[in-house]
Amino acid sequence: MTWLLLLLAVISNVTARNLKNIEHTPLHKRNAQKVLLDVRDTLVYFSGAEYSYDPSVKLYANTSKITNMDAVAITWENPSASLFDMVAIYTPPSRDVMDYLDYRYVSDTEGWQKSQGVFHEVLFNMRADYELRYLAIDEHKKATVKASFRISVPDNEPMHGHIAVTGRSGEMRVMWGSAKSDKPRVKFSQSPDLKNSVTVEATTTTYTADDLCGARANITNPLMFQDPGFFHTALLKDLKPGVRYYYTYGTDKITSKTASFIGAPYPETKVAETRFIGFGDMGVHYPPYHGDSTGAADVTKALEQEAAKGLDFILHFGDLSYARGRGYIWDQFMSQMTKVAEQVPYMVGVGNHEYDHVSGGDKDPSGAPENGFHPEWGNYGDDGGGECGVPTSHRYVSPDNGNGVFWYSFDYGLVHVIQFSSEHDFRPGSRQFLWIEKDLKSVDRKKTPWIVVTSHRPLYASQDAESDYVVGQHMIKALEELFHTYKVNIHLSGHYHSYESTCTVVGGNCVKPGTATVYVVVGTSGHALEEQAYRPYPWSKYQNCVTFGYERITANSTHMHVEYVTAPGGKVLDDFTIPVWE
Repeated sequence: MTWLLLLLAVISNVTARNLKNIEHTPLHKRNAQKVLLDVRDTLVYFSGAEYSYDPSVKLYANTSKITNMDAVAITWENPSASLFDMVAIYTPPSRDVMDYLDYRYVSDTEGWQKSQGVFHEVLFNMRADYELRYLAIDEHKKATVKASFRISVPDNEPMHGHIAVTGRSGEMRVMWGSAKSDKPRVKFSQSPDLKNSVTVEATTTTYTADDLCGARANITNPLMFQDPGFFHTALLKDLKPGVRYYYTYGTDKITSKTASFIGAPYPETKVAETRFIGFGDMGVHYPPYHGDSTGAADVTKALEQEAAKGLDFILHFGDLSYARGRGYIWDQFMSQMTKVAEQVPYMVGVGNHEYDHVSGGDKDPSGAPENGFHPEWGNYGDDGGGECGVPTSHRYVSPDNGNGVFWYSFDYGLVHVIQFSSEHDFRPGSRQFLWIEKDLKSVDRKKTPWIVVTSHRPLYASQDAESDYVVGQHMIKALEELFHTYKVNIHLSGHYHSYESTCTVVGGNCVKPGTATVYVVVGTSGHALEEQAYRPYPWSKYQNCVTFGYERITANSTHMHVEYVTAPGGKVLDDFTIPVWE
């Protein structure tokens, strides 16, 4: 094939090229490569590879050491650079030539015909050093390594810090990850310099590829399963409400920067208002898999600004990272959220992309029977990429009054929150339904006049997506009467990558505010927006499928103020007030 034909093949149909390569791949490697095509359709397969370093080819970066999320400038020089030469990124450095994490064509750099160029990348500490390699690609697609450059990461750097309430007075959980389990601990104090600090030892967990339910998640590959390191949890106790605490996490050898949070109110604490944010469907927007989460960066930046102004907690009701079996995306997502989640309790639930699976049910940490919830009327498939909730349940520890990260509740100030799983059986008589009913019965409305319920999938949504609409109708049939009986004020959900709010509605009819539940879909925190048409239901009050954003809610003793805030821009597009239930 001539260079011109090769160029046309790449430009016109990258996926077809990759599929053709699979046809010429040994059978025992085909399944893994087909799964890789689902990860990213721009994989390049080589007919062969060798090392032949060339002193005229240079590859280097502006640093040989990074910490997590450092920006790096990578420079290449080659007087004989060709159109399909690549700079490939590997971690750890022992990876074979084909097993790259990411790559860039040198011809993608401005002025590459002048035999040099610069890439700007953000590198994440994935608990192993990096190696950059310059690959010269000939017309037979043979790769020759002409130059390389190593970049090291700190040993056992503590990363991905986040906090969560426990549902008990005077407590806060601090969670993080690192490469090793080496006496992890948290130090906290009321003093910014950690004077007179208290040390709390952490517990540690991890998981392996064998713990995951299926592919992609359980295939060891740079773009699928990578060793996730260890996850640590420290339980801080005897905290005073309204007091700012400063803390670090890590070990005596290496520790995080100092972060801080405000102690949660006790049940008897008099609170003027409770302020929180809710959303679903975020993801990340970093290479190598940019995915479709084009709004994630702007929303994350807006959340950082909201946290700095003061928030009580954040609710993220499913579709967190969109890793779907790609371990490196979890590293990116956890890093992306650190600035927010270190200072505000970050309470998560599961969505279809964390959980739904069709195999390996005995490994499901939720204890669901067989391979999870697959009613004949549902569209519950294999959207979790084989994860079945394992990475989520190791990374996030939730209040222990339900079923781990899958369903739980907590009080905070004036609000009682229930996060349940629409990915598990929610029908009357099911384990989860009985738990929801019991929890709702236990709410003391004198202490928490507001009940906020979340799930990933919505009950009421009018956007034209038939299979999801059917699931919503079954959720209404199963749960609406329960919500009405126990006077749930608002239900928040995502799943649809759009925004919609209803009137105060029951049985499909708008009723007087304060006499039924308001339903809000806010799946607009980053992943690609879905611009399908809306069906003309009278209960649908406001719709938006063109703007990223999040829900900001402020509750006092008599009213709940609800706003849909855009990101970027901070413009309020939907604004309404809910009175307490009559």
